[in-house]
Amino acid sequence: MARIDPAFLVPWVRAELEALGDAAVLDAHAARAQEDGLDPDEAELDAASDLATRRGLSATLDGAAAPLWLAEVREARGLSERIERSGPSCVAWLRATPGAAQRLARLVAVLVADPRAAVAELAGLGGTPGCATR
Repeated sequence: MARIDPAFLVPWVRAELEALGDAAVLDAHAARAQEDGLDPDEAELDAASDLATRRGLSATLDGAAAPLWLAEVREARGLSERIERSGPSCVAWLRATPGAAQRLARLVAVLVADPRAAVAELAGLGGTPGCATR
């Protein structure tokens, strides 16, 4: 199971739930965690982590990266998403938006297709759709 950075996890789970029309589920789950004594940030992270596991979102990310060893998922900071191979493991930088697992699968496929490539990038926001390797 890949480590999912909290800076990615919480907004990603929220975005996926909103896309499904279940946005209130995260807030309700976090409110219950606060009642159990967690501070608001910890409660939201706990709720997002639990919901990602229960709803299969974490498993979807892991499944999308199955041909590679995905060590970590982080929030993309720029206009592109990417996966970077370093030895046997990889780190992915994704935008915390619905469909992240599908975009990860595209990146993984491109990286697997070119075993010499260390990085696969998916251009975003104004770029030409598609993946590139380096």
